Amino acid sequence: MNHRATTVLWFMLAAASIVAGCAGVRGCGGGPAIPDDRAMVPVDVTTVGFDRDSAAHYVLLRNHTNGRTLPILIGDDEARAIMFEMRGVRSDRPLTYELLLNVIEQTGNRVDRVVISDMRDEIYYARIYLDGGRYVLDSRPSDAIALALGAKAPILVADKLFEAAAQLAPGPAPPVKTAYGLGLTVQELTPELAQIFGGDPDSGVVVADLGPAAAHAGLARGDIITNVDGHEIRSPSEYADSVKTLGSAPGAVSITVRRASATRVITLDTGAQAAAPK
Repeated sequence: MNHRATTVLWFMLAAASIVAGCAGVRGCGGGPAIPDDRAMVPVDVTTVGFDRDSAAHYVLLRNHTNGRTLPILIGDDEARAIMFEMRGVRSDRPLTYELLLNVIEQTGNRVDRVVISDMRDEIYYARIYLDGGRYVLDSRPSDAIALALGAKAPILVADKLFEAAAQLAPGPAPPVKTAYGLGLTVQELTPELAQIFGGDPDSGVVVADLGPAAAHAGLARGDIITNVDGHEIRSPSEYADSVKTLGSAPGAVSITVRRASATRVITLDTGAQAAAPK
C-alpha cells in the first residue's frame, strides 16, 4: 500500500473511531458533565464578513431574544465553508466538515448541538455533542459552526462570553437578493461572496440552486453567471430581466459562467428544462 493510500485509510479509521468509540472523545465513559443549559444562550449565524483592521474573516453570532452579538475571527477556508452552508451552495466535492458529518451520520450517530464554551488567551473553544451528550468532541468554533449548520443542529454560546466579547461594527446582515429562471436560483455576488468565489462584487450572480436539466448541461452551484444570451448580468434583477426577454418558447440559451479562474460558455436547452421532472 502506497503512502497516500495509507494516509487516507488512517484518516477514515480515525474519523470512524471518533464517532463509534472512545478514541479522541472527551466525555466518553463518564467524562466531563454536560454544561448547564441555563448558562448557555442560543444563537444564529447572522453573517460572515471581513474585518479590514485584522485582515481576517469573522463569523457573527446573534441572540435574537436580546440582540447581543459575538464576533469570532475565522480562517478563509472556514469562512468559505460557513458561507456555503448559509447560502445553500454545495461544493463539487465534500469539504472537511461535510466529510465528518457524513461519517457521523453513516455510523448511526447524530449531532445534538455545538457549544462555544470558553475563551482563554483570546482564543475561543467549542464542543460538539453527539447522541444526547454520550460523546463530546473538542473543536475549533469555526469547524463546529459549519458542522452545526450542515446538521441543522442548534448553536449555543456561554452567556459569559458576550460580556467579554470585543464588539465589531457590523449590524444585521441585509436580506439576500435572489432571482429564479431557467431552472436556476441565483443570488447577488456580495463582497463577502466575491472574496470566496473570486471576481469583483456585482460582476455577476452566484448559482445557489439548480434543476436536473441545468446540472446536465454543465452548470453547478457556485458558478458565477456573467452573461445570458448576450445580456450582461451584474445583479439578480438583471438576470430576471434577461430571462423575461427570452420568452417561453423552447430553444437554446447561451450562458457564460466563471468557475474558479476559468470562463466557459454553457448551452442550456430550455425545452429539456421544461420537460425535466420537478
